[in-house]
Amino acid sequence: MNEGTKLSPITLTFKETNLTCPIEEGHRMVPIKTVCQIIQVDFSRQDNWLKSHPFYSQLYKLTYTTGADGKQYKMRCLSIFDVDGWVNSIGTQNRSDESIELQYTFLAWLREKKMELYKSIELVMKENEYELQLIQQKDDALNQLIHAQDQVKQWKDAIRKIDQSLTDVREKRFTGQTALPFPDNSDN
Repeated sequence: MNEGTKLSPITLTFKETNLTCPIEEGHRMVPIKTVCQIIQVDFSRQDNWLKSHPFYSQLYKLTYTTGADGKQYKMRCLSIFDVDGWVNSIGTQNRSDESIELQYTFLAWLREKKMELYKSIELVMKENEYELQLIQQKDDALNQLIHAQDQVKQWKDAIRKIDQSLTDVREKRFTGQTALPFPDNSDN
């Protein structure tokens, strides 16, 4: 399985038909066979046309997607950005009115879904930005904590040295030994 398909696929539902859309090379992919079933056009004809088209043949990828039975299958897909261009290119000759109406309805639905995906991407980007701000705040707080802990350690060392000096002075005073030399404070 390709690395790109390990990212979360999404399932879009058009009139009770699920389109599982994995990510391939950073693009949300749409299974073409399912789209052909939705708009009632012949998949093999569209598959051959896409494979031989000078532009779409470069974008038409064989990738993994999940079928209606929940199993993984290799399916031919186009990026969600390119599906509407392909669907718009499908002619209306030798097609039923229902198929043509489904084509237009699908295109309108697809446009709406792309807008929703754009909005969710924007939301994710804002969440990521906020998360990065929180990580920076945590890092700053941890640095301040480390600095404060270093200061506390220095103060504890200073107190320990003062306590040791007090102990030395008291021991020597009560044993008759001199605690001299005392620090000269005459400069102050």
